[in-house]
Amino acid sequence: MYKFLTVILLSWLWILPAAAAEPQEEQAVDPWAFELSVQPKKTEAELEVERWTLLMSSETGNYLFEYDSIKPVEDAEGNKSKNERQVLMRTVFKDTKVLEQLNKNYAAKLETGEQAAYCDMLLVFDLRKQLYKTVQTKVYTGEGRIIDERSGAGIWKKVPGQSFADTLLKFLLKNDKHN
Repeated sequence: MYKFLTVILLSWLWILPAAAAEPQEEQAVDPWAFELSVQPKKTEAELEVERWTLLMSSETGNYLFEYDSIKPVEDAEGNKSKNERQVLMRTVFKDTKVLEQLNKNYAAKLETGEQAAYCDMLLVFDLRKQLYKTVQTKVYTGEGRIIDERSGAGIWKKVPGQSFADTLLKFLLKNDKHN
């Protein structure tokens, strides 16, 4: 009899922990949602660096552009221009005089320890007439905070030789992916 009770008690010791465990909720997993990669997933900062292509470098700064931003300008009805292309340009300032002037101009908007570092410009180029205009400008701190933002229709200007605009115009004429 004692053997029988001992067997029952021991079997309950095995069964009780399994019965006491709370059932876990099953999460629906899409069997097709998987990624195969030998490389580690890229961080936001790495993706941001890859987004920009170096166009040229000067004493003032490094001039970069976003290749995927190049597209024909559309009018209000959605018609695409055959001659006008827009492109997002970034200037990362490295000239100390320029940086000092920017910090002076935006001193009221800068927080303690912050400095102006770069600006993004949305440019529109007329490939046929070889003109350009700036339709949007954003100035950023080194931490990526916007300290100035301006938009407008812009004024057409002749593309000056030996400038970032000249280099970008030549690139657009040579690599016009929309014609």
